[in-house]
Amino acid sequence: MSGKRLDEDCCDSGLGSLLEGQLLSLPGSQYSLGCLPITDNWEREIRSPKSSDSLARAEEPLWIRDPKPWGDEQTPKVSAEQEFERFDSALGDSLRDEDVAVVELGGLVQDIRLEQHTDPEHWAAGVCGYLSDEGDTALHLAVIHEHEAFLDAVLQYMGKTEFLDLQNDLGQTALHIAVIIGLPVFTSKLILAGASLCIPEKAGNTALHLACKEGRYDCAKVLLLHTTGNFNDIQKLLDCTNYDSFTALHIAVIRKDLEMVKLLLDSGADLNKPELSCGRSPLHLAVESQCPEVVECLLRAGANKDAQMYVGYTPLYSAMYRQDNSILQLLRRYGSREPEWDSDESLDMSSDEEEQDTTYDDFVINSIQCKN
Repeated sequence: MSGKRLDEDCCDSGLGSLLEGQLLSLPGSQYSLGCLPITDNWEREIRSPKSSDSLARAEEPLWIRDPKPWGDEQTPKVSAEQEFERFDSALGDSLRDEDVAVVELGGLVQDIRLEQHTDPEHWAAGVCGYLSDEGDTALHLAVIHEHEAFLDAVLQYMGKTEFLDLQNDLGQTALHIAVIIGLPVFTSKLILAGASLCIPEKAGNTALHLACKEGRYDCAKVLLLHTTGNFNDIQKLLDCTNYDSFTALHIAVIRKDLEMVKLLLDSGADLNKPELSCGRSPLHLAVESQCPEVVECLLRAGANKDAQMYVGYTPLYSAMYRQDNSILQLLRRYGSREPEWDSDESLDMSSDEEEQDTTYDDFVINSIQCKN
């Protein structure tokens, strides 16, 4: 898919394509997304018809053609060398040999549209009723294979419905996948059609979390652009936490993505919201990530330079025990207070006290008390 290679952990493994029988003649529909046999000279055969019959077929809508117009016996056999390159979803395992990817339709469906005599209800019921073994709908597959024409056709009839927010086996909606792949145009179309922004996938990540995680700056801009008209919506999106209790800003800071951090701050992200595991603020995370540029960006934006973790550590204290001295100097220049106690000494004292107070005068083996 356009040369993109993605981590299998990001998306469904084996986000396969529609089977020929399922895509071309979907259940519940009398119409089919027909496809002529794929051969080396398929384009010449279709676009340079030699007879009135072939001309009629070229003008006929793709979805009302017979999936096997020549019959089983006359269908040309295609060798492995003649086949189109099978597209993996770029999100996991390769397609099965018997699968026919949506993208294999190539130029044949680039002008996809519904004719007047095509019943929209039957077409929508058939296409939108499809579900793959991995839980992917036709909408998921349109995004996976970057098939904009097919996406437009589906959205034309399924916009502003719950269909847009259906999740596959990994909890991903079509919007999640569009962001992971990095398709800002698809992202915009899905949002305008009514896709929800705050639905979490299997790890609790919203589309904005994934944009920060994958470094999809353009997709993040689209997500935030479509919420700027409503303050409550944008704050809800920016304040959403995943199952690790990270906001989108936390993730951007951890990734040392300065441009993404600036975008989120300009959109109103909370500078001082702590994550829940240790109480670390974005500034703590920036210090731990050892990124002076992000640290300075947060300080200039007004981050609390003396924010404390649950154990009382400040960003300055964290910087004192890390290699990059420039961060330590930066925090001091912005007025961070020196720690009033040395945790190493306190930990040594507490461990000594525990050793002194811990005495064992007996122990139990198989419920039998034994004296020391």
